[in-house]
Amino acid sequence: MDESSSSSASLGASLRVCLIPPANLLVIVAVYQLMRRQPGTGYIYILNLATADLLVGVMCISEALDDILDGDFDRSKSFCLLRIAMSMTPCIGSILTLLLISLDRYLAVRLPLSYPTLPKKMPVVLSLIVLWMLSFLFGHLPLIFPSLQQSNYTGYCGLLYAAKSEYLYTICFGIFAPSLLVLVCLHVSVGSIAYLQHKRLQHACAQAGSLRSRLRHFKALRTVLIVIIGFGLSWGPYLVGGTVQAACSSCNLSDTLKDALFLLGETNSLINPLIYALHSKDIRSHLAKLLKCRARCRVKPLASNIRTVGSWDGGWPEAPGS
Repeated sequence: MDESSSSSASLGASLRVCLIPPANLLVIVAVYQLMRRQPGTGYIYILNLATADLLVGVMCISEALDDILDGDFDRSKSFCLLRIAMSMTPCIGSILTLLLISLDRYLAVRLPLSYPTLPKKMPVVLSLIVLWMLSFLFGHLPLIFPSLQQSNYTGYCGLLYAAKSEYLYTICFGIFAPSLLVLVCLHVSVGSIAYLQHKRLQHACAQAGSLRSRLRHFKALRTVLIVIIGFGLSWGPYLVGGTVQAACSSCNLSDTLKDALFLLGETNSLINPLIYALHSKDIRSHLAKLLKCRARCRVKPLASNIRTVGSWDGGWPEAPGS
């Protein structure tokens, strides 16, 4: 790697360290305080997503330290594999959290009458436990199964230099591709439901309250869709490039994968809190209060937003324009 590339990578790592942890910590504090006032399943999932993104930011600190120490940590294959595992685990947790969020919103739209009566607390807790168990298992596969480790490690810490290509295939086609396919199917289904319900409720003035409730679910899903698009644009190039590198023995994408595409993927952990800060009215309001921005950001009182959140029975932050 030349000096200019090394300097760019160090600068990128420094920016991620300075931006990703504080941004996600702000979202975690805001969501936690909102959740204490009015518990909701939507808040639980957003809190989990922000926690996963915060862990990505923490791993950026180790990358920055490695750059400062001129790659001394990379000489150990075990440490490199641990870094990869700790980076992949929250990434997997993020995509699985998006899957849970979309499934929860799909049920809210698909079963508008029975959804509020469904038990929420225990299924949410169990789903998050299973989510992090799966994330840990898939993230640490090379450490759990030594057969997935490269035998001729050269001291260059990269996914395909410390782990075999079978591990990348497992992550891509066992986690990301199925999850993204399910997410697309859920949103297409919700889109068709939204269109039919909009036409039906458009001619029923007496059901105006129900219409507002349905629109709130659809707007929340729109926010989730923006997050999913951001995730695909951020991590998609890295996964595609890694797959090409794994399948093409003559290709040399190591520098691009490690210093450009992986950096792009990690910026997704900065994009997510920005999306929720801009597109969720109640979180935006509370963040403004935390940052003491009342003079610049005219926000409604928190109580006016809490009424739209709900309780354990399917609450979800408001989306823009509600």
